[in-house]
Amino acid sequence: MYEIMLDVNGWQGLFDFQTGEALSFDNKSYIDLAKRISNKYPYPGDLNPNTSAWTTDFALEVVREYDPKLMLITYANGAINRINSKLGAVETKDLELDVLSEAFRFIDKTDYEPIIISTGNMRKIDKVLNTDDIEGYFNTSSDPYVGGVFGATDKDYETVKNMIGVKSYLTKKEFLKKYHIFDNYAVERTPDIILFTEDDYALTRTGNRGTTLEEIPERKKTVKAYSRLPDLPNDIFKFREFIDLKLSEGKRIAVIIVEGIDDNCMPNESIDVNREKDGILYAEGVAFYYALLNAKEFTSAGMPYIFHNPFIKRRPDARYSYSYIKTDNFQDPIGFNRNFKTASVGTRSGIFHSACMCDYSFECHCRGLAESGVLTFINSEKLGGK
Repeated sequence: MYEIMLDVNGWQGLFDFQTGEALSFDNKSYIDLAKRISNKYPYPGDLNPNTSAWTTDFALEVVREYDPKLMLITYANGAINRINSKLGAVETKDLELDVLSEAFRFIDKTDYEPIIISTGNMRKIDKVLNTDDIEGYFNTSSDPYVGGVFGATDKDYETVKNMIGVKSYLTKKEFLKKYHIFDNYAVERTPDIILFTEDDYALTRTGNRGTTLEEIPERKKTVKAYSRLPDLPNDIFKFREFIDLKLSEGKRIAVIIVEGIDDNCMPNESIDVNREKDGILYAEGVAFYYALLNAKEFTSAGMPYIFHNPFIKRRPDARYSYSYIKTDNFQDPIGFNRNFKTASVGTRSGIFHSACMCDYSFECHCRGLAESGVLTFINSEKLGGK
């Protein structure tokens, strides 16, 4: 069983992760840690300049209070600010340096072996794909280079085929076959046409986010990673095995993910890490986190998450209907039910806990810049002995 603790400006509530029903705090000593830290460090907000420091302070407090062997941290505010704010070159550089300095502040104050990995360069939007002539419902999710057409007409297939800025496209049948997708829910959620833009184009109609994109991730096959540990993997799908090996050797590991940090800002000793597989770029978002932390391909979530059919809101058999988690086994997350302590802290709301599922998973609770405090996912079965 998992429990959720929400702290909104000092108001705290405890809920059942599966049903969403309110629970009592009574006789649950393992909840006290979450209550204390969340109350001490209220979330300052996605675009607040103090958010990087909040992440570090919160993570350091978790180390003092719980002392996990595996610590996972994500600084997503770099990307969030660059996506949603008009920043000049100096402001961007200051933001990047702030995020990295906070990551190294955590490293300097602890004895963890750090692994820092970025989600890659970001860029200003140059050319936008014109989808006005598409008759079906056009939609895209977090990937600004991939889109889908639901309810495509015969004309739409010709329109996409001849559209300027489209690198390639697949029909639904071709997409399902190429990526071996058989899950009925995934099949239903897959659009009739899946298109991939040229690298210098972008899609800005990203679902229902309702805000203007200022920058987007650059479509580059590699990201940067830094560690003092030797033989760091050069592919994101190999990191889970590497981390597990180092943990088995008795090392204390801190995996730190930094978003919105360009390659030239990463430490000089950083290496290039491949993030592409079978033509799919594992960029920021669910795909990147699942691939990096759990060596899972995008199909593992039980749906082609890169597309969101607005007419299907929830998986009918979803056990954890309030989470990105799509199956009962959590996709073997890196922090789940280990024989040592695990914890995560981050500003990547929603996605991070499902990729980690640690003993304690702390994250900001935000949707589309709407903020409602700190959300904690607690493995009550392990911590409470249930």
